[in-house]
Amino acid sequence: EREKKQRRNAILDAAEKIFFQQGLFNTSMDSIAKEAEFSKGTLYLYFKNKEELYRAVLLRGFILLEQKLREALHEDADAYQNIINISQAYYKFSQDEDGYFNAILSYQDDEFDIDNLEVESGKSLKAGNRVIQILIDNIEKGRQDGSIDGKINPLESAFVLWSQFTGFLQMLKKKREIIDHYFSVSQENLLETYFLLVEKALKPR
Repeated sequence: EREKKQRRNAILDAAEKIFFQQGLFNTSMDSIAKEAEFSKGTLYLYFKNKEELYRAVLLRGFILLEQKLREALHEDADAYQNIINISQAYYKFSQDEDGYFNAILSYQDDEFDIDNLEVESGKSLKAGNRVIQILIDNIEKGRQDGSIDGKINPLESAFVLWSQFTGFLQMLKKKREIIDHYFSVSQENLLETYFLLVEKALKPR
């Protein structure tokens, strides 16, 4: 059993490296097998196709992101400040973990088997749900501690904020040099403006 787990992790490590270098569509099971130094048949003993392998890598990314967001929460801070803290942690994750961040972006277009959450797709879906739940919970806490407008719907607001910030981070990565060159706006100023808009949206009026 231990050897089986080690072999599975070795396959995942190889897949992660190739996916991060080439992306999902340009990666083949042959290239993963070559990197892992296993036969392609061995890969199929553990994963039925490259999509399942990709979702297993995605699961790793969500687990790491959840860990980083939870580490950013401070017990002595109000819920609004913790929303800023986890947003800053997500920004740092997008900078430090480029491969995982891009995998999470690809996840937006993925299709999942809702009726079978035990397969790799279900595991990554549940992990992604745990991440967004951190934001949902903190918006609800903010309604209770008074740091967030009580009229705000926690669930709907969390999905809007998460989608906005994910798109914002994607824009920073892809258009940063263009924005800086043509508009002379720094990444730091854009982040500051984003958080100012979040404050106006969430804080009690």
